[in-house]
Amino acid sequence: MNAVMSKPEGSMWSDDQWQAIMRSGNDILVAAAAGSGKTAVLVERIIKKVINEEAGFSVDRLLVATFTKAAAAEMRQRIREALERELEKAPDREHLRRQLAMLGRASITTLHSFCMEVIRRYYQLIPLDPGFRILNEHEADLLRQDVLEELFEEKYGDAEHGGEFLRLADWFSGERSDDALYQLVQRLYDFSRSHPWPDEWLRDTAAAFSLKDTAALGATPWVKSILADARLALAGAASLLEQAKEAASAPGGPAAYMSTLEDDLQLVHALSDALHSTPWEELYAVFQQGVFGKLKAVKKSEVLPELQERVKNLRDLVKKIVTELKTSLFGRTAEQFLEELHASAPVMEELVDTVIAFAERYRHAKASKSTVDFNDLEHYCLQILRHEASTPGHTQPSDAALEYQSQFDEVLLDEYQDTNSVQEEIVRLISREGPGNRFMVGDVKQSIVRP
Repeated sequence: MNAVMSKPEGSMWSDDQWQAIMRSGNDILVAAAAGSGKTAVLVERIIKKVINEEAGFSVDRLLVATFTKAAAAEMRQRIREALERELEKAPDREHLRRQLAMLGRASITTLHSFCMEVIRRYYQLIPLDPGFRILNEHEADLLRQDVLEELFEEKYGDAEHGGEFLRLADWFSGERSDDALYQLVQRLYDFSRSHPWPDEWLRDTAAAFSLKDTAALGATPWVKSILADARLALAGAASLLEQAKEAASAPGGPAAYMSTLEDDLQLVHALSDALHSTPWEELYAVFQQGVFGKLKAVKKSEVLPELQERVKNLRDLVKKIVTELKTSLFGRTAEQFLEELHASAPVMEELVDTVIAFAERYRHAKASKSTVDFNDLEHYCLQILRHEASTPGHTQPSDAALEYQSQFDEVLLDEYQDTNSVQEEIVRLISREGPGNRFMVGDVKQSIVRP
C-alpha cells in the first residue's frame, strides 16, 4: 500500500475521507452512513487521479459503475467540470486536454450497461442470437405466466405417482387458485438469479433442509452468506464508531463518552471475531450476550450540542445494526433451526425441483423468441467472463475477463450495498487479483440479502 500524501491545510475533507480519496495499492471498501459524502469521495478520487499526470492514470482506463444512468451522467459531468477548471488554471497542460477528449468514451456507466457492452462485444461466446431484444416487464410477466401454467398442469397430472407436489400446493396455494404458489416459485427463481450459480444454489439450499446435525449448518451456502452479510454490517458499525470517537474527542465534543465508545468498539470487534472463529451453533449465545453500556452524563454547558448529537446518532446506528443481527440472523438456537429445517425438507425439495424446471422452460421460451429479460444480461455477461472450467467452488477468469483486467487500472463501484452476488462476481472477474484494484463505497445501514 502506498503512503498517503498529507491533507492540505483547510481541506474540506475529513481525515477518513482524505484517506479514502488518496489511498491506493489494494482493494478498498468505504462503508459509511447515508449522507456522509461517499459518492463525493469516489468522484474526488477519480478527479485526483486523472488530473495528476505523474500518477499515470487516464480516464479511459477506469471503470466507474453505478446503478442509475442519471448517477453515471452526473459523475461524468462533475469530472468534466473539474478538468475544465484545472485547464483554466494551466491552459498549456496537454494531459488535461487529452483527458477531456477521452471523457466521452470513458467507461462511466451502469452495471447493466456494462453487461450489455460485454455481450455485444463477445456474443459469439454464448448461445444467444446477436439480434436479441430485451423483454419489457409486461411481456416477461405474460411469458412467465404461460410457462408456469403449462408446468403446473403437468405437475398436477404426475402428482398421482408422487404426491409431494400436492403437498407443496396444499402448503402454499389458496383454496381457489395457485396464485400464491405461482408467486413463490417466481420469487425463489428471481432470488436464485442473484447468485452466480443459481441451480447449484437452489439444490444446496434444498439439501440444507436435511442436515444431520447442527455442526453442518455452518457449511451451507445460505449460512455462509448470512455470516458474510454480518461481517460487512459489523465492519460498517466499527467505521461508525470510529467516526463517533473522532467527534467525541474534537474540541467541544463529549469526551466523557470516549470510554463507552471504546467498549462499544471492543464489543463490535469481538462479535466480528466470533463470526470468523466460532462455530455456527454457538453464535446464538455469543450475540445474545452482547450488550451495550450506557453513556456517561455530560453537562450541556461543556459540550457543543451538534457534536453530542452526532455522537449519539452514530452510536444509535451501531446499536441498530447489532440489534438487527441479534434478532434477524442470530435469533434462534442452532437446534431450533435444525428442527424447523427437517420438518420442511420434503416440501422444500419439491419446491426447488419446480423452480429449476420453471427456469429451464422459461429460458427455452425466451430463446425461441430471441429475447432475454433484464436479469439475463448479468448472467450472460458472467458466462462470458467466467472460464469454462470454473466450478461453484473455484471461479476462474476467462480470456475476455483477462482483457478487461488489462484494460482497467482501477474499478470503482458506487452504492456497493445494492450489488448482488452476480454483480459482485462480475466486478471481481474484471478486477486484478492481489493486491487488487477495486474501490467500492456503500451505505452500512442497508444491504440487500445475498444468497
